Amino acid sequence: MKVFQVEDEWKREHLRLSSRPDPQPGAGEVRVAMRAAALNYRDLLVPQRGYGSRMQTLPLIMLSDGVGIVDAVGSEVRTIAPGDRVCPLFFQSWPGGPANGERLGRSLGCEIDGTMADYRVFPECGVARVPEHLDDFQAATLPTAAVTAWRALLAEGRVRPGDTVLVQGTGGVSLFALQFAKLAGCRVIVTSSSDDKLSRVRALGADAT
Repeated sequence: MKVFQVEDEWKREHLRLSSRPDPQPGAGEVRVAMRAAALNYRDLLVPQRGYGSRMQTLPLIMLSDGVGIVDAVGSEVRTIAPGDRVCPLFFQSWPGGPANGERLGRSLGCEIDGTMADYRVFPECGVARVPEHLDDFQAATLPTAAVTAWRALLAEGRVRPGDTVLVQGTGGVSLFALQFAKLAGCRVIVTSSSDDKLSRVRALGADAT
């Protein structure tokens, strides 16, 4: 299979289109034929070993976000079936519960191989089905930025209708935060140094900029 990975040395110049053997799912695992991947700011830092010693040794398959179709499952898989369209979870060892060091220790495209490959094998609990109304490009953006924004607003911030939410900048997490906060009935203020970007977020529903 084809992969896009950092090879030999932690530098952007060492990003390569390469190949690896097709992976096979073991017990409790599913294989996903990847159909789309999404970029995040963190993906600019990874080739330069921007997350330090916690990062996997080379080679490392790039990117943390993506979507694909399950095309094979191992024994003992119960909740996912071939043909399911899924997103891999950003933290592969955090299927639920409060955050801790162990659950935050295995993120895609950093400590372990990421999504930019023809096929990837994940634990059954390491993928989530994609809502049918989202196309592949939309769904591929969800695991990192969208879930971060959702957790910040709903799990940590516990926003309620009528609350005011301040969103810093117009990156991926910020744009999802704007949309989630509006859906929650909040007043949203967005900051940016770009008048053009502020105009665009007002079109997305920002109340003040």
